[in-house]
Amino acid sequence: MKKIIFCLFIFTLFGCVGYEPLFSTKNLSYYIVGIENVNSDNVTKKISKNLDSNKFKIDNKKGYLLKISSNKSSTIVSRDTKGQVTSYEMIVNVEVKVFSNNSLVPSNILQFNKNFAYKNQANKSNLNQYKINILNNMINIISQDIVIKLQSL
Repeated sequence: MKKIIFCLFIFTLFGCVGYEPLFSTKNLSYYIVGIENVNSDNVTKKISKNLDSNKFKIDNKKGYLLKISSNKSSTIVSRDTKGQVTSYEMIVNVEVKVFSNNSLVPSNILQFNKNFAYKNQANKSNLNQYKINILNNMINIISQDIVIKLQSL
């Protein structure tokens, strides 16, 4: 039994030696010249902050200027028989205009739409924290999708 545990320990120890992030900045075929926030809401600012790691200039790679605008809304999905809210839906829409190398016309316009339905909670502070966590997760997913789309341009 000790040999099996020892073998599993050694396997897990040496199994993760070559780990490298999938979208590390050194493997990208582009760099971001600048990011302009069209509206100054928290969603746009957090997406810009997530994309800041790709803002260093590398020769022989394409440079992009990004103009990011976003819209976040929360709607009531259902109510119970007493008229109290039982579930909500949060919707985040992001539009990214991609400008290539000093052009005035965007070369691509990328649209990202994410939505998430969640139930109402009796404790409002827990509900607010849950909404913040949902929004942060949606922003991280959209930021990763932007990186993937820019890689394929």
